[in-house]
Amino acid sequence: MKKLQLCTVGLSLLYIPQSFADITFNGFASIRASQINSDGGSAPFGDFKDGEISFKDESLFALQASADLTEGLTATIQFYADGLNDFDVEARWAYISYQLADNHSISVGKLANPTFHQSEYQKVGYAHNFSRLPKAVYEEFPFSTVEGISLNSQFELIDGDYTLDTKLLYGSWNGDISLGGVGTSELGLKDIFSVNATLSGDWWKIFTGAFTAEMKAESVDANSYIPAIQPGIQAALSLGATQSDVSKFTDAVIWNKKDGLYWFTGFGIDYDDWLLDFEYTNYGVKDSVDAANKNWYLALGRRFDSYVITIHAEESEQPADYDFLNGVNHPVLQATGKGLQGVIAESEFDGYGISLRYDFHPSAALKVDYFTGEHQLTNIGDYQIMSIGVDLVF
Repeated sequence: MKKLQLCTVGLSLLYIPQSFADITFNGFASIRASQINSDGGSAPFGDFKDGEISFKDESLFALQASADLTEGLTATIQFYADGLNDFDVEARWAYISYQLADNHSISVGKLANPTFHQSEYQKVGYAHNFSRLPKAVYEEFPFSTVEGISLNSQFELIDGDYTLDTKLLYGSWNGDISLGGVGTSELGLKDIFSVNATLSGDWWKIFTGAFTAEMKAESVDANSYIPAIQPGIQAALSLGATQSDVSKFTDAVIWNKKDGLYWFTGFGIDYDDWLLDFEYTNYGVKDSVDAANKNWYLALGRRFDSYVITIHAEESEQPADYDFLNGVNHPVLQATGKGLQGVIAESEFDGYGISLRYDFHPSAALKVDYFTGEHQLTNIGDYQIMSIGVDLVF
């Protein structure tokens, strides 16, 4: 019902007399068949099912409507549906924009969250040469959209030889997150501050960005972290730990009221039909059991007329960092904290892939992909993903 109400509100916002606004429709879609197999029998990523050929896991559709209200004011809404959610339609974006000047625009509403370099257009398969953007970097974060305000700017440098694009964003997000197989928990991101910058020339670009937010995570702590450390706390109390020791330890572990920090950097080269892309990301919750996740991918491609062949490598790791236990002295509590961090880090994986893209139409690309790697979890182990599909824009 909520999604239907959102769609109704969005359409009503765009119902403007023809004499006042021009409405433009465009969209994108991916129709893909994929299969994944693993030695352990479990899929390495949540948006796949092991052993099955599926036309739903990676298929999606989106329709975007933009109303030009003249004098620099526009209203935009994007309706989105994917196979993972049985193609239930949701209003993914809904915002108004105003052109402050030739190189500055401001937007307010439900906006894309530019977590990493391509996050805003992560779902638009036609925009890149992969069947899916590398999972080590572009996993499915639930806070891919936020409610807030953003400022987009573009600057021409050195007589127009270089271009600097920047984006500033402030906002918030509230929703559900799944951690540790204990179901979903409510999570909020308060006071999101984000800054991104891309400097580009004729055949290259370099980029960087970051965002920080205060975690509203009482539910996450109560459902995941507090139950996980209770056996260790009871053991420590039986061995002489004080309530003060326990309080310090608990405060060191939990997320609530801590700052989440996400940042990225990388480069892209498109020179003489050779393509080279690299991105590194780092994120975690400061002063908590959640050590920094350190992820990267490197891709090399070659364009042959309407064909592009790409090979890439990627890795996701979460190295141990016990600084959050600096104020914890009891050995049992220290061991409990280290053990919990080790369990969290079991989601580490690496992978290698090859992709073929064929632009058989000005607005559509056929893609064939093979990806293989190793996951740290024993119920996954070595895995392979094969897929074939079409990405299009309209």
